[in-house]
Amino acid sequence: MGYKSIIIILIFVILLTSGCKECKLSSDCDSNVREEFKGYSTECLDVTCVNNKCDINVISSCCGNEKCETNAGENKCLCEKDCDKCSGKGKIQIDSKTYDTEYLEYLCNKDNDCILGIDGSLIRNIDLTDEKEFSYFKIGITSSLDQPFNIDSSKFKVKIQLEDTDEDLVLPVTITSLKLIEKELLIGEKELDGTLKYIGDSFTESITINEDSMQNIEEEKRLSLIIGYTYLIKERTGYDSEGNATYENKTKRDTYTQSYSSKIFFVNPD
Repeated sequence: MGYKSIIIILIFVILLTSGCKECKLSSDCDSNVREEFKGYSTECLDVTCVNNKCDINVISSCCGNEKCETNAGENKCLCEKDCDKCSGKGKIQIDSKTYDTEYLEYLCNKDNDCILGIDGSLIRNIDLTDEKEFSYFKIGITSSLDQPFNIDSSKFKVKIQLEDTDEDLVLPVTITSLKLIEKELLIGEKELDGTLKYIGDSFTESITINEDSMQNIEEEKRLSLIIGYTYLIKERTGYDSEGNATYENKTKRDTYTQSYSSKIFFVNPD
């Protein structure tokens, strides 16, 4: 074998052995590793140089290793990198069609759970007013509620005020019940003993909404408020021996239905 052949073989051996060495230091592995694992967080990769080879270990229970590890407590709120973002509209199934919700969307609650909820900035409070003049008295009715109405947290408040009375009325006027209905379906009710003792007197009550009154997580409803009431009137019974009219108190009971002209939007989040 000649001198030139020996030189060529030595060069080949040197190139071959040097080509098998991926690294001398762990830092030598960074560029190759980052290219291969470019979606991973640096904290989730343990990279070392062992025997001139890059040894790569993907750390488990680490946010950024492209695995949504729920058994380690990861979810869309605590690890968006691995579990996707907690966002998007909810879905409503009506007959065979699916629709996006108008208000409800996926968001993170205070416990860092991804739930179907509503952005509080979208909620506004409205007042719906009405007046009703009966035979012996007149009342004003103010319904205060949120729009949209969150059945988990919103309050349906009704204020009733005595605005005028007839001379034959015997005070107080007593409101005995408040009921919210949609056609024949009972949405909520409150039994009470609310007394109106003088003109200008008022009280406010909250009506609890039945959760099972909703078929979908969002619904528009056209509601009516039924007010039950009772009162006394002076009814003439005749005359006494001196010719003066005599009276006795007679109890009257009835209901009044106020139909809201606007539809009310209800939401039922997680």
